[in-house]
Amino acid sequence: MLISKFDLCKSEWLELVFAKRNKEYGAYYLRQHYAENINKAMGITFIGVTGLVLTLSIVTKAKPVELVKNTIVELNKYVAPPVTPPKEEIHQAKASAPKAIVNTTKFLVPVVTNAPVKEDPPKTVDIKGEVGPADIDVAGISTAAGVDEGKGNSTTINTKAEEDNIVHTTAGVDVMPEPYGGAAAWAKFLQKNLRYPSEAMDKDVSGKVWVSFIIEKNGHLSSLVVEKGAGYGMDEEAMRVLKLAPPWKPGMQNGQPVRVKYTLPLNFVLNQ
Repeated sequence: MLISKFDLCKSEWLELVFAKRNKEYGAYYLRQHYAENINKAMGITFIGVTGLVLTLSIVTKAKPVELVKNTIVELNKYVAPPVTPPKEEIHQAKASAPKAIVNTTKFLVPVVTNAPVKEDPPKTVDIKGEVGPADIDVAGISTAAGVDEGKGNSTTINTKAEEDNIVHTTAGVDVMPEPYGGAAAWAKFLQKNLRYPSEAMDKDVSGKVWVSFIIEKNGHLSSLVVEKGAGYGMDEEAMRVLKLAPPWKPGMQNGQPVRVKYTLPLNFVLNQ
């Protein structure tokens, strides 16, 4: 017999397998009624699915779907409120408009004479518009008093301020001048470069030298002066060291560097 035809569920094979065995055991019963149970299960499943489909179709036909009515909104009845442009935009629009040409009234240079007046001068109420030059040169101020009637040239006064060379005090500036790196960097510079004079060292003399100088706009020190000396070569040593000093941060006034006079002491102390 071929293996493809071997089926243990058939009754002849079932009896052969369970020959001389306990047929009251559950396995014999399950194998004996296997085909019957499969057919019953398939039948119940098919009937249940068919009944469910029929029930849904009946319910659907009994309650038809209500169509949602579309609501039409008449948009043409809505009127948008008028939009008022901001004041800044109006100001910019006016500023960008081309400048209108204004006719000016000529201003004559007064001349002292004894001759009778041939024509009356214009009255103030008759003068309309602007009096004087229509445009002013950015480099200076055009003055009508300087007009040469023969040549028609105008004199331009240059109003550019001269360079500020005023020496300010430390109390008269917005930002004080200071060494780059602060007081610590300045103390390190003095400690490295300052030498105790031999004359003062021989006589065991200490002292304090008050010096003044001007911090220029570029930070360099100038106009070195000993305001109060201590003698014994300490004054000369103080001046020598200040000439070696690096530039400082300049003082500031109204956002611009200015010249500032600065006074400070240099102490000479012998280490015991």
